[in-house]
Amino acid sequence: MLSLSAGAVHAAEAQCAVPRNVTYADYDVKPSDERNTCYKQSTNVPTDYFMLALSWSPGFCDSQRRRGEISKKAAFQCSENNHFGWIVHGLWAQSANPATCDDISVTPPRKTELHPRYCKGNLPKLAPSEILPYMCMQPGEALLQGEWEKHGACDFDTAKQYFEKERELFQALKLPDTAMSKNELFKWIKQHNPQLKDKWLGYENHSGELRICYSKDFKVIDCQR
Repeated sequence: MLSLSAGAVHAAEAQCAVPRNVTYADYDVKPSDERNTCYKQSTNVPTDYFMLALSWSPGFCDSQRRRGEISKKAAFQCSENNHFGWIVHGLWAQSANPATCDDISVTPPRKTELHPRYCKGNLPKLAPSEILPYMCMQPGEALLQGEWEKHGACDFDTAKQYFEKERELFQALKLPDTAMSKNELFKWIKQHNPQLKDKWLGYENHSGELRICYSKDFKVIDCQR
């Protein structure tokens, strides 16, 4: 791990080789395709706040390579022609008091919170013109389609409104240009982003994702502990 002397960079979108068209034929997303029933449709809880999930792309792609094969959905993100740092995983509607579901897809089984998800059910595929402008921020057709359908459609009228809000929040941040441990990352983030200095941030231990929470009018708030 590098120390806190690592460079501060604005979370501008990476310079990547965006394809001229959407090439994958199988990036459609359906609630019925979710193998874990806890991640299917959840419409009986309100949106109380939002969570922006950011992923360190080199770590994700390294995990793909360790499996011996990069999945088709990750091919653009992990292509040798593209070099991403932090990317947007998604902007997720969250409930302050979510119901829970018995998640039997993991060992040992656990309770999974049921936040708003697939609020409008199965939606049509987005047109290439709706996806391609955001590929350097949120790399992959399947990722963009999935995040819109699973999360964005719960609170935004159009995919463009959703992706533009992600872009606005993402570009307002300064992020390190190297991998860091959780404690280093939190210290660095709060040092370089005054709006986050006194806020409780989230962190996903398995993936190393950073989570930042916002009120419904998109002011930074504490994530739930």
